[in-house]
Order: sequence, then structure tokens, then C-alpha cells
Amino acid sequence: MTQLLFHFGVAFFATIAFGIVFYAPPKTLPCSALTGACGYIAYYIMSNYMVNSDIMGCVLGGVIIALMSEFFAFIQKNPVTAYEMPAIMPLVPGIGLYRTMISFLEKNTIEGVNYLFQTILCAGSIAIGLILTEAAAQVWLRKKDKAEENAENNS
Repeated sequence: MTQLLFHFGVAFFATIAFGIVFYAPPKTLPCSALTGACGYIAYYIMSNYMVNSDIMGCVLGGVIIALMSEFFAFIQKNPVTAYEMPAIMPLVPGIGLYRTMISFLEKNTIEGVNYLFQTILCAGSIAIGLILTEAAAQVWLRKKDKAEENAENNS
């Protein structure tokens, strides 16, 4: 439990730091930090305790981040990207890119290609999680708008 709280805190403050670097609106920083920390904890639990797969952890983390970003954007009337951009930074597989470069520099091509493939899969799975959730949210919002429009027309 202590380890999860530590990872939550580090992801929370890392998201705030990335939000400041990316010039996110100051009023969005607490919500985006909570979003980033929850997404990272979902990734961490999935990849270390449940299925032991970084790919599935990245998908779940991306889904959590997209859902929470949509929610906070709707509540606070801000663009979704103000929450998503800083929040995905704790999930970005930077260590994979570092290991890829080190392996290639040490002329260990097979290991470098393996790290590169894992990194691309992880980055792609984050994108898939974000895209699927945002597409579902757009479909849901369109259905909601059409239902409201039909209710107004029938009145």
C-alpha cells in the first residue's frame, strides 16, 4: 500500500511539473495531476499485479486518463487536451527509448530492436486507449444531443 501511495504521489507531482512545462492553464493542473496519477496507478497495478503486461497496463492507463479528462473537461468547460497532455506523461515509455539507444550504441542490435518494439507497442497502446475512449465519448455525446433534439421537436 505504501508503494502505491509513493507511486501515486510521484505521478501526481510529475504531472503538475509537465503541466507547467507545457503551459497548461493553472486552474487545470490539480485535475490533470489527479488524472495522471490515477492513470499511472491503473497502469502500475495492471502491469505488476494483475496480468503482468505493460501493454495491457498502458491501454488501461490510457482509458482511465481519457475518461477522467473528458469528465473534467465537461465539468470545468475546458478542452480535453488541457488535461490529457500533462496526464499521459507518466505513462510515456521514456526508459524504453533510453534502453533502445543504449543498446544500439553498445552494438547490441537484437536487444535494441527488442526494446524498440516494446516501446512502440506501449506508446501505441496508450494511443489506442485514448482514441477508443474519446471515440466512445463522442458517440455518446452525439446520441445525447440527438435525443435532446428529438425531445425538443416532439414538444
